[in-house]
Amino acid sequence: MKIAIVGCGFVADYYMLTLANHPALELVGVFDRDPVALARFCRHFGAHAFASLEALLAEPSVEMVLNLTDPESHYPVSKAALEAGRHVYSEKPLAMRVEDACELVALAEARGLEIAGAPCSYLGEAAAAAGAAIRQGTLGEVRLAYAEMEDSMVFRKDHAAWRSPSGAPWPGAHEFAIGATLEHAGYYLTWLCAFFGPAVSMTAFAARCFDDKGTGQRPDELANDFSVACLTFRSGAVARLTCGLAAPVDRSLHLVGTKGILSVSDGWDYRSPVYRRDVLGGWPSRPAILGKLLARLSARRPLRHWFGRRVELAPSTARVPATSSRMDFARGPADLARSIAAGRPHPFGGAFAAHVTELALVAQNADRYPMPYRPTTSFEPVA
Repeated sequence: MKIAIVGCGFVADYYMLTLANHPALELVGVFDRDPVALARFCRHFGAHAFASLEALLAEPSVEMVLNLTDPESHYPVSKAALEAGRHVYSEKPLAMRVEDACELVALAEARGLEIAGAPCSYLGEAAAAAGAAIRQGTLGEVRLAYAEMEDSMVFRKDHAAWRSPSGAPWPGAHEFAIGATLEHAGYYLTWLCAFFGPAVSMTAFAARCFDDKGTGQRPDELANDFSVACLTFRSGAVARLTCGLAAPVDRSLHLVGTKGILSVSDGWDYRSPVYRRDVLGGWPSRPAILGKLLARLSARRPLRHWFGRRVELAPSTARVPATSSRMDFARGPADLARSIAAGRPHPFGGAFAAHVTELALVAQNADRYPMPYRPTTSFEPVA
């Protein structure tokens, strides 16, 4: 499938670095409203530059648009692409308002097009292993999930010097204004919704814990930098998701079932270690004394997800960035392209993306909503 990229900022590099994993995707060209960013990106990757968004959308060979613009631009760019008859894969969130996200989904359906959204971390090998354990009943009935998305105090690091491989600066001030939850919650919300179906209720709390991010922004220009959301899913499972820019790095997921516990060490790593333990947090070992020793070592330690019986992951030769985000970013668009080529709706398409967007928006801005909150969006779980 022939694709075009709109938005040549920091994240666009990671799509380009993983595009080679999916030879069925052919890049036609790119556009960015910033001519400096556009020139830098095209010079580094040898991509064709379109003179305008209109010129890109007028190119008849373009079948899918990858919308990698800033969050505020997701809605207008995706809408223009759909109105031009192009399928859309959008970076997160789908839109900055739930109503706009739903409008995009309805527009795509009316035009016979597909729209889907990042993140695609639920397509990784670690997520697949966790999903298989749930479906096969390895853990019994999963009743509870703890998901952590803590990224430490990045605002106290030298983030002004961070550059993507092509030289694009990391947009720190913009990320602090958008919010860590809106930027990061989707990484595990997609897993949880893929595992347990749509959420039917959520209670969230959010706060701005640090008023000085070192960027010169006023406190009222900064988003909440901590959130915790408790969700109840249609299937009956419940989950707690925390996101923040304060606590030490922790991107683990723990699934608690009636027969066992499964822990994923890092949701940003497609091949993250996955460990299984019994309902009391232990695991059999040979010789038995080794299991007792490890149980003593792991007792009362916060990083218990580093212990247990290792779960084997499916093999993969995909190249991923050598950063903290060890994900095949282009796997999402490639998965969408396969559904389109097969003539079937994408199993995690527009309705799924809109639901994840709504949950992330409410968690980020929990102080603006009455709790408990009842989501207005939903989707049909994949069989």
